[in-house]
Amino acid sequence: MIRTALFAGLAVLLAPVAAAQVAVSGPWVTLGDVAPVTGDAAKVLLAPTPDAGKTLRLEPAFVIEAARRAGVVLAIPLDRPILVNNAASAPVAPSAPVAKVAPVAPKAQSATLGGVPQTAPTAGWVLLLARDVPRGARIAATDVEWAAPPNGARVRYAPEKLDDVVGQESKRFLRSGQAIQTSDVKPPAVVHKGEPVRLVYAAEGLRLTVEGEAQTDAAAGDPVRVLNKYSKRSIDAVATADGDALVSR
Repeated sequence: MIRTALFAGLAVLLAPVAAAQVAVSGPWVTLGDVAPVTGDAAKVLLAPTPDAGKTLRLEPAFVIEAARRAGVVLAIPLDRPILVNNAASAPVAPSAPVAKVAPVAPKAQSATLGGVPQTAPTAGWVLLLARDVPRGARIAATDVEWAAPPNGARVRYAPEKLDDVVGQESKRFLRSGQAIQTSDVKPPAVVHKGEPVRLVYAAEGLRLTVEGEAQTDAAAGDPVRVLNKYSKRSIDAVATADGDALVSR
């Protein structure tokens, strides 16, 4: 078990720049309190917990070095210090009374989108492409129209609603006049291979970010492989709606 206390490079003061905030309740600040590490490495002692009302500033380089000595490679931003407060001195917000909220009727679905009806105005009609749509492009309401299927042929897996298509991304080149199928589209990618992405490490209230590069395309909620530019290692993450890649520990 690692129980070595590390003190070099510490200073007790209020940081004038934006920093990660951590509240600690025990007598010691450990590596596990301020970084997403587990096992014996999480028990490494960094410094005594500051007194109530005081703030301890931990420099990222110091935390990275402490992790290295414990056999862990830690990638955190070097320009964002970690501020540690005594949890006993953290202000507690008074609990607000629970307000009674009147039930809200569900919002009626819009009858049209971009002037195109949400559902087929005539039984048997399907969505046809009004123009050529390249692979990877998002489908707009102006790209499709309800009409009888070409040559009266039955269209398998035809979308029943305009919302099933609009905003989705084409999987392949789609030609003007063809009937669109649900298999022709997919949720749009929020992370693209080869493009910069912000890698977010989140664990127990701690949120650290580092620059990365996506190695695959991914829609929101899909797994994505990302190269951590700080550690030069590839890791698995999950793409989020805002284009970040989240790593949970």
